[in-house]
Amino acid sequence: MKKRIAIDLGASNGRVLVGNLEEFEVVHRFTTHNDQILGEFYWNIQGLFSEIKTGLKKAFDCYPDEIVSIGIDTWGVDYALVDGNGSLVSLCYHYRDGRTDGLIEEVSALLGGKERVFEETGIAFQPFNTIYQLVAHKRDRGEVFAAAKHYLALPDLLAYWLTGVMKNERSHASTTQLYNPKTRDWAWPIIDELGFDRSLFGKIVDSGTILGPLTVDLQHEVGASDKVVVIASAAHDTASAVAAVPAIAGQVPLYISSGTWSLLGSELGEPLTTVEAMESGFTNEVAANSQIRYLKNIMGMWIQQECVRHWESQEGKLTWKELDEQTLLEEAYQGSIDVNDLRFLKPNTYDNLMVDRIDAYLEEHGMEKPKNKGQYMVAIYRGLATAYAEAIGDLERVLGVSFASLNIIGGGSKNEILNQWAADATGLTVLAGPVEATALGNLIVQSWATGELASLQEGRDLIRTLHKVKTFTPRS
Repeated sequence: MKKRIAIDLGASNGRVLVGNLEEFEVVHRFTTHNDQILGEFYWNIQGLFSEIKTGLKKAFDCYPDEIVSIGIDTWGVDYALVDGNGSLVSLCYHYRDGRTDGLIEEVSALLGGKERVFEETGIAFQPFNTIYQLVAHKRDRGEVFAAAKHYLALPDLLAYWLTGVMKNERSHASTTQLYNPKTRDWAWPIIDELGFDRSLFGKIVDSGTILGPLTVDLQHEVGASDKVVVIASAAHDTASAVAAVPAIAGQVPLYISSGTWSLLGSELGEPLTTVEAMESGFTNEVAANSQIRYLKNIMGMWIQQECVRHWESQEGKLTWKELDEQTLLEEAYQGSIDVNDLRFLKPNTYDNLMVDRIDAYLEEHGMEKPKNKGQYMVAIYRGLATAYAEAIGDLERVLGVSFASLNIIGGGSKNEILNQWAADATGLTVLAGPVEATALGNLIVQSWATGELASLQEGRDLIRTLHKVKTFTPRS
């Protein structure tokens, strides 16, 4: 199979990978830095682009004549605003910034209520959705917002910087709560009522659209030929990950894309925008194959990651092996948190640490505070397993189906303790892997776009054949 580059940016780290569905390697790994400036959180997007170029140069140095395409995926909802010359008009906000606090109710009232918004967009109400970010941007930075001529999701921006071609990729656009999955276009009435200029929102292209070669300057900088094309892969990282769920043809998979977030859901042929669907907290995002990723955002390994970041800042490097051993020793501890409590959304600050929020939650609910790191992990993992079980129950009720197994994919699928506890809590057989689902899905979409694969399903069949999954059965 031909070699391709997958640029995969997650909320904690980024990688540049090169290879194909049979084998690939990470040629460059980096932290996806964010900065707090005068109380606001931003992504260092120029720094991330520099890291991407470093990874591309390493890839082309290793395989100068074998690489045929490049695809980018990132987390959802975040964006850039650029002027008529394509230059940034502001820094790129981080979706965990607090400027959108309280806007869900305010914007919903302005637009005629939540039912109307959900009917038009199918997107669950989360404070970080792009719709609220843009409302806050216009409110707080009106002059800057007025200077903007184009809205670009972060992967759209990075692809633009690589190629000079400006497009909005569909899977990412569908996360904004400004997209209508029924008309397959921007939700123009909502955009109009919020006072956004329609010209901000450009042409939406499907996952797998070939954008073009790297700019001539970049070709020389990274050592690429003009035959290498950049593809708008499934630009939302969850869409890429779900493309690699090793489901059998005709099977409706139940999956969790497990990482900083746990995205739990299934696939539908059409969006489901009933009141019951809205109240269940599920969302309708577009898949790589233009089906609907009907899923629920569950606060994932983020809570664990913030605890570990704090401990490491105080004590030095921790190993996951040590943390797992401590967790298993404390399995009898009965503490458990509601991982979807919004207090756990924000990053650590000196006066508001994640561990302190966990302590407060447990005290408020009459549970003993953790005495050690293992007990903190137990409270988090048990909370996640419980949230999975509740979400699957809601999904089965709304869809009128019963699932027998659960595919856990992504980096979080390496967590064997959580995999087992998820099997126990849900009563389902858990199939864990592939770990690199997002990168593999990115490569599947690129291969499909250039005709190397006949369909997304052919890619999934190859994943099932070439990559091992580990099975966890429920304990009685």
